[in-house]
This record gives sequence, C-alpha cells and structure tokens, in this order.
Amino acid sequence: MASAMKNRRITLWVVLLLAALSLWLQRQGEPPLEQQQEDGALVMDYSLADFEITAMDETGRPVHRLRGVSMLHYAGVDYAELVKPHLEIYRVPAGLMSLDADVAMVYQGGESVLLQGDVKMLRKNRDNQNEMEVQTRDVWFYADQEIAETSEPVIFKDNIGVTTAKGMRVDTRSGNLDLLANVRGKYVLE
Repeated sequence: MASAMKNRRITLWVVLLLAALSLWLQRQGEPPLEQQQEDGALVMDYSLADFEITAMDETGRPVHRLRGVSMLHYAGVDYAELVKPHLEIYRVPAGLMSLDADVAMVYQGGESVLLQGDVKMLRKNRDNQNEMEVQTRDVWFYADQEIAETSEPVIFKDNIGVTTAKGMRVDTRSGNLDLLANVRGKYVLE
C-alpha cells in the first residue's frame, strides 16, 4: 500500500516536472519571473491547457485520472488552480466513480484536491450505466486515503429513490458511501 502511494506521488511529480521543464525551455531568453509582485500576490510559474494527469498503481493500472480545461501553478507554494476539473476514480468496486466541478484547488502535490462550487458525482457500473448520482458542493478528495468528503447538503439519487443528507464521506477503495446527518429519503419499491 505504501508502495502504491509512493508510485502515485512519483508519477505526479514526473508529470509536473516535465510540464515545468517544457515551460522553462519555452521561456528561454525571456526575463525571469519575479516571485512576488509588489502587492504580495502570488505569481504563476506555469500553466497547462486541456491537461490529463493519471496516477497508476504498482502494476501500472490507473487509480485515478484528473482532467481539466486549464491548470495554473503558483511559484513558491505547492498550489494549483484548475478550471472544469473532471476526476475519475477507478478503484471503486464494480465500476467507475467520477466527480465534476467548476473549479478545484490542488494542494500538497496532488495529495488533497478541493472541488469547489457545485459538484456532481457519478458512479457507473461495469456496463457503464449510472447506478448512483450525487449532487453537492465543495468536496475534498484525499488521494493518499482515497476518501472524498463534504459537510455540505447532499442529494443522492439511485435506481430506487432520492435521499438527502447533510454531509457525506465516500471511501473510493470499498465504494462505501456514508451520509452523515439529517438523512431523509423517498423510495419506490417494486
């Protein structure tokens, strides 16, 4: 397990290093970036457009994949902003889980991702059919623990009904979803 986390971090760092190296080569001859502007704001040191980053396990199988329209990385801090992120998680038993948001903030080299604003989560079964849809806001994804969680209101829809709750926690390794408080449901039983 520790080996898999180490491999994922190494893969992410290699991708980020290649992106930084490409940017550096492109900017040869340009004046160097200032680390801080006069007003103290962070300065972007590189960006990516229409990107895809895949974390693999020790056997070379994808564990999760992050795509987006753009990514801005800031000098001096381990922080990036993503526009229209789409996170796919492949370890979910019997299917694929995906999370979509308007923006995301990535911290600690990809160990923590905050999907901000409206977040839509889908879990598909092996036949690529939706078996679960969750609508919420502001979801944290912790890559090393493979946990997604929020304290915001949640609407959970599946093939038997609709459930609402305040907060949720999803273990993407096992596929278990815990609704944390004020759980209410409407179900259709056949």
